[in-house]
Amino acid sequence: MPELAWSIQRVYWASWDDYYNRHLSIDHLMGNAGTGPALASTIEASLCTPDTVYSITPMPLAVGDIQPAAGSAVTLKYYIAPNVGSFVATTYATCEDDAGREYWFPGPLP
Repeated sequence: MPELAWSIQRVYWASWDDYYNRHLSIDHLMGNAGTGPALASTIEASLCTPDTVYSITPMPLAVGDIQPAAGSAVTLKYYIAPNVGSFVATTYATCEDDAGREYWFPGPLP
């Protein structure tokens, strides 16, 4: 059974233009902590609080197959409103096991 895990690796402004336009990049590692492959892994959405922060990366975003104890690097870009000092993003992903069953992490979209 696959078990997707999500961790932040780096947060940065990728360029002066990104800084000026308030487009923050976040590098993540999508790992598989399960015992079976996570097939067709896909990021479905990244919902933020406050809602003046939002993902500008087109979604769904295909990540691909992730074997157990392996991971895949993913960069998401967010628009950050000028008055926001911090935010929380909940990122929803899906994958399938080798029998074609679908799994949602951390759970289904609200």
